[in-house]
Order: sequence, then structure tokens, then C-alpha cells
Amino acid sequence: MTTRGREKKGHLTVLVVDDSAYNRKMIRGMLTDMVEVDTVAAVSDGEEAIRTVMTNPPDVITLDLNMPRMDGFTFLRWLMRNNPIPVIVVSAEGGEKNVFKALDLGALDFVVKPVRYASERIMGIRDELQEKIRAIAGKDMGQYLNRLKLKKPAAKPVSSKTVKATDILPAKAGILVIGASTGGPSAVQRVLSELPENYPFPVVVVQHMPPVFTRQFALRLDRNTALKGMEAADGDKLEAGTVLVAPGGHHIVISGKMGRVVEVVERKQTDRFVPSVNITMSSAAEVYGERTIGVLLTGMGNDGADGLNRIKEAGGYTIAESEESAVVYGMPRAAVLKGAAQDVLHLDKIGSRIVELTREVTGLKNTRSGGT
Repeated sequence: MTTRGREKKGHLTVLVVDDSAYNRKMIRGMLTDMVEVDTVAAVSDGEEAIRTVMTNPPDVITLDLNMPRMDGFTFLRWLMRNNPIPVIVVSAEGGEKNVFKALDLGALDFVVKPVRYASERIMGIRDELQEKIRAIAGKDMGQYLNRLKLKKPAAKPVSSKTVKATDILPAKAGILVIGASTGGPSAVQRVLSELPENYPFPVVVVQHMPPVFTRQFALRLDRNTALKGMEAADGDKLEAGTVLVAPGGHHIVISGKMGRVVEVVERKQTDRFVPSVNITMSSAAEVYGERTIGVLLTGMGNDGADGLNRIKEAGGYTIAESEESAVVYGMPRAAVLKGAAQDVLHLDKIGSRIVELTREVTGLKNTRSGGT
């Protein structure tokens, strides 16, 4: 009877690392409810976590960052050097800089605690945490860690002039839209780092991420690529060489005369993905038509499949990341199954393909109203 019940429960083991006894109890309860999970262990700091990993390594770890004795950062460094295991950071509100530091060290994703102190409100992260546990458990960390070791591009030349959309002939203007979710921050940066400072199109990035974190993400793209990165605001002009990141908690729509403006749109209560890749890609296809390049990277769920298909139907160019390199092959897979992806490529080949497609777009004749 007991053995049969354990078989039904699944085989995954999870380690919860958090210095709060209350949070450990609550998170353990959330994960014990999962049919895929067999065992949930819990420890209070990095030193205990190391001992557990050495004696009984789990399939996935949830990690608090601010802990006594050994904090989450020190533990992450040790873990990724000695026994790489998928990690989800469970962070308090206001810890966006710490979260991105953890992502740089190898954590795959994060969930934000609704409050800093012990509270039943932590149950609000239950569904998100369970979904992310399912998505990353058992993932091979090798390719992901190699991606993080890639050399960052040189600093932007101070004297150079960024080409603006207004400097480009209307017949040659186009747009690049990139969508991503789990595993996306490093993947997006990897792709954009291959684009030159004088890249002739505006770039719009839709990364599933809560408010405030998207602003920090945009700043990182500004620092670590040759492009200018910023969080999108209502009415922002689309300019060549500038990356606009959709603000967390809102959608962005490409609109305005000549397609040079973004509108920030309030979410609906029924919206599942916010910001939505589908909404942004669909609006880009409507405005730019065949001059749209759409790229869908790693992520859970199916957001972006319909939007990428709209770009394809409008005569644009579409790319989906391959299963070989995607941290989570959910969003790209949905697009491939829908027939929306014209190219299915390893992450390392997407940047160069974008450059090739950009040359093709700039060579198009201005034959349709959707072109700018």
C-alpha cells in the first residue's frame, strides 16, 4: 500500500533552503502537494545545504539568498562548481539586484515572495513555484553554465553615434521582437550581444518577469550589449539600436504612425502571461508586416506561438530556439508545433541569423502598407 502510493507520488526530490522556519514549513507544504514530488527536505543555510547535496543530491533546489553562516550566493558558487543542480531563487520583494546576481551564478529562475516577513501570503507563490519546479527539475546544467561564462562585449565607444530609426529610409525600416520566459535573461543577452551598436532596427524584448525586475533587466542589457537598453514607457519612440523591454505587469503594443511608438497597456484579470509575447508580436506584424523579425526563446507555456505565427502570416521572418539549447522547451515547442517557426536554431546561431535576416529586410522594396 505504501509503496504503491509512493510510486503514484512521483520520483522528484526537492531541497528547500531558507533560514525562516515558517517559510521552510510553508514551501515544503506547497511542494509536498505535487504529484511529481516524492521527497522534500529542508535546511536553514548554505552549509547544511552543501552537506545535503553531498550525501543525497536533490533534483531541484529552492533557495533563499539572505541567510546566516553561509548565504545563498556562496552556496550557489559552490554548487555550480561541484555539483550543478537546477535552482529556483525564492526572493523577498525589493531584491531584484540580488536575484540577477544569483542568475549570473547559475540559478535558472526566481519567484518573488509577496512580503519580506513571515506571512500566510507566501501561499500566493504556490502555483508559480510548482510550475517552475516541474519545468526545470532534472535539466542538464552544462550548456547553461557555459553560456554564462561567455565573455561580455566591450564597452560602448563613447564617441560613436547610434543610428536612429529616423536616419533610415522608410523603405528599409524593420523591427526585431524577442520573447522569452524561464532561462530567458541569459538567452536574450546572448542573442543581443551579437548585434552591432549600429544595428539598424529597434528591438523590443518581452521577458516574463514581474514589475521592477524588468527595469533591472533592461539596465543589464544596456551594460552588457552594444545596444542601448531601457524599460519601455508609454509613448516611447522605436529607434534603431535601442532595446525596449516590456515593463512587468503590463503589455506593450506597437502602434503609432510609421510604427515608431509603443503603447503600454494595462493587463486584464484573465491574462495568463504578463507581459504577453503574443500581444507584442501580433501588433508588430500588423504595423511592420514583412519587415518584422520575431524570435522566440526558452520559456514555459505557449505564449508567443500565436504571435510568431502572425509574423509569419504577414510575410515576416520567424525563429524559435531549438530544444538542444533551450532551458525550457515550452514556448519554442508550441511555436514549432503550430508551424510558426521558419528557422529552429541553437541559441548560439540565432544572433548571426538575425543579422542575415536584417540584411534581407533592408533589401525589401516598400510594396506593402505594413512596411515602414
